[in-house]
Amino acid sequence: MSDKSVKAPWWTRALFGALAKVPMPVMHLIGDGLGVLYYALDKRHREVTLRNLARVFPERPKKERMTIAKKTFKHMGRTLMEIPYVFSASRENLLAHVEIENKDLLHSALAQQKGVFLLASHFSNWELMGLLPSILGYQTSMIYRRLNQKPLDAYTLAARSRFGTQLYPRNTGVRWLLKALKDNHCIVSALDQHMGAGNGIKVPFLGHIASTSHLPAPFVAKGVPMLGMALVRQDKGFNFRLKFWDVPCPELTDDKATNEILIMTAACKSFDDVIKSNPEQWLWMHRRWRAVEVDEKMTQVVHGAP
Repeated sequence: MSDKSVKAPWWTRALFGALAKVPMPVMHLIGDGLGVLYYALDKRHREVTLRNLARVFPERPKKERMTIAKKTFKHMGRTLMEIPYVFSASRENLLAHVEIENKDLLHSALAQQKGVFLLASHFSNWELMGLLPSILGYQTSMIYRRLNQKPLDAYTLAARSRFGTQLYPRNTGVRWLLKALKDNHCIVSALDQHMGAGNGIKVPFLGHIASTSHLPAPFVAKGVPMLGMALVRQDKGFNFRLKFWDVPCPELTDDKATNEILIMTAACKSFDDVIKSNPEQWLWMHRRWRAVEVDEKMTQVVHGAP
């Protein structure tokens, strides 16, 4: 769980605190500039982004995909420059920038007293999205990946948990998850990151096979509800809409492995609309479809693969 004994160095708190006071329009201008430089200089991530866009949007002209890619890099720059404010602002100030859609779905799911999986992705400002369940007063738990830089890792851990979210390293196991579900927690689970060998199952994401976490599947099969969750930027400023949507458990079989595939396929499919409607807000520079990129036979049968 979150290590409360770990203290962020004073200089990280001072730096982020100072940056948080810079007017947001100024931070966005800086972010736009960083995004333009990132697109121009980082050939590897630029090519990954364009390859991913070609995979998902083969019907769109190359010029249009390049435009989306450039917007994606600028959006990433803006998101990064928003982090000091997100990590420093009060509950009230953050909520002032967020509208909530279908909050009743979350209430209904938690009323079952089984906990709930909040399925998420690296979309829009995902740091703010990760804070919102606890900001809204719900008991929340999630897995996190440690940063290599210890001072930044300590500061990030403190910022992400300051409203009460319980954070667990990837190698912690699942005993915490059993207790969290028993205590009716919201479990935030990101589904859009490639899972290494032996750590995921292959199901479609945005219509193409990808190695995906199957963490929610065995619990959903036993009746734990799952909801999709996305924070959608409403304009070029710092204004968002937090959306929840129901992800019904599909009809299950007598085979556990088949059920996991059915459940995670339904979970991933539920993100098609929000990502395809706002493509510039998703993290295209991640090698989401690495599982097929290294499998020649599978690559040949994936529509739109470069």
